[in-house]
Amino acid sequence: MPAFTIVFKIPPIMNADKLLDRAFGSAKKVTHRDKKKKTINKIKKVKSIIGNTLKVYVRAFPTLDDLHPFYYELINLLIGIDKLKMALASVEWARKRIASITNYGIREAKKKENYKEIIKKVYGRVSSIIYEIDASLKFLEEARKKLKEVPSIDTSIKTVIIAGYPNVGKSSLLKLLSSANPEIAPYPFTTKGLILGHIWVEERYDRKKIQVVEAPGLLERPMAKRNEIERQGMIALRHLPDLVIFIIDASMHCGYSIEEQLKLLEEIKKEFNVAVIVVENKVDISKGKTNYIKISCKDGTGIEELRKKVIEKLG
Repeated sequence: MPAFTIVFKIPPIMNADKLLDRAFGSAKKVTHRDKKKKTINKIKKVKSIIGNTLKVYVRAFPTLDDLHPFYYELINLLIGIDKLKMALASVEWARKRIASITNYGIREAKKKENYKEIIKKVYGRVSSIIYEIDASLKFLEEARKKLKEVPSIDTSIKTVIIAGYPNVGKSSLLKLLSSANPEIAPYPFTTKGLILGHIWVEERYDRKKIQVVEAPGLLERPMAKRNEIERQGMIALRHLPDLVIFIIDASMHCGYSIEEQLKLLEEIKKEFNVAVIVVENKVDISKGKTNYIKISCKDGTGIEELRKKVIEKLG
């Protein structure tokens, strides 16, 4: 599977009423002295606006079967691949049907003179088709909003994932290690999705980039009981990392015991074949209760040493 970055630049998607208002409103402005040409041009305007708009909608979404497994699983979780395929297929069907209806109307206008009747018939059939896909248009608009929140993760470069229980300091570490500026708050599940940052490494005359992704807080429990936020983290761990930084809060200010956190660590080591650096955060409070690398995101203890270790591990 090819590695690449996806940037989801999908335009806002109009519902049936707005799309029809735009098309018919533009057609209403068409003028011509010849009634036949005026009728034909009105129908052509409706065909052009609706056809081009629907084509843009379909082409703006990524080709699903060619997606990297990370993006495929993430879109399936957030939206549903089958539902998305069905919605896109219905929009494409509508585009073709409307092209056929308007072409028929143009042919009729060329050989008959009941222009008002032709316009009424074409507009009625076009409206019927667009209202038939209204649910699909609304679904695609909601899908667009969700995809807009997905960070543009490059699956071709070295990637570090920061993982651990909620409120152990993942966002704070991401901010200190990388270019990211995540929300930081003293309550669980501050992070609602994947947060992206970068570490820049100067190498002689070259400047290389390491991608750092903060996974949402995970709890040690079966996958079936994990919520959508946690599942995003598991998908990232399955497909992206060259290295995982797992954070333990031995002060237990996060609200979870060391034993619970260590069980999650063992699950990650067992399920994912990836190198793991384990760090104990908040040593300014705990004074260091484990044998893992000790850091404090509050006073900066051990952060530069950790950065060097990450760069060394990634070669």
